[in-house]
Amino acid sequence: MCTGFEIAALAAAVVGAGVAVHQGQVAADQAVEQGKISAADAGYQQDAATAQADQIRRAAMRQRAAARAALSASGVSVDEGTPIKIDQEITRGGEYDALTAILGGDRAASTGLKEDVSYGKYASKTKQAGAWQAASTVLASGASAANSRGWRSNGPGFSGTQEPAPVVDRSIRVNG
Repeated sequence: MCTGFEIAALAAAVVGAGVAVHQGQVAADQAVEQGKISAADAGYQQDAATAQADQIRRAAMRQRAAARAALSASGVSVDEGTPIKIDQEITRGGEYDALTAILGGDRAASTGLKEDVSYGKYASKTKQAGAWQAASTVLASGASAANSRGWRSNGPGFSGTQEPAPVVDRSIRVNG
């Protein structure tokens, strides 16, 4: 028969196990939400990089148009020689800057997506840790209750109640 103390100890163990499971679930839910935020940020970074690349390309087109207008106004033919090289250089520089912006956005997005995966793994491990903590709490409480009832604590050698064995010194011999 269980005593009131043992029942209270087991009830506390069950409550403690429930708390451990709940804490694991809360931490897992927080990690999942943080992962969603990282994934959303990754998308925003890609969108921002694409928008920046579009702005760079439009600026390059305006610069090309301004260069052509200036050369035309000075009487230079814009369809041959140096004006074509100037136009090509402006186009190449603008495209390089646009692609650099897109690459930077893709790298930032990749990092965000990796964080999302990492948070997902963390969520799984945290949930698992809560379950293990719950099991540990129940087992420790059961062992404590068993010890309080005297299981393996009564009898010689277990509770320190047994007298130590006598020590016999065999080095001294009495010849008689």
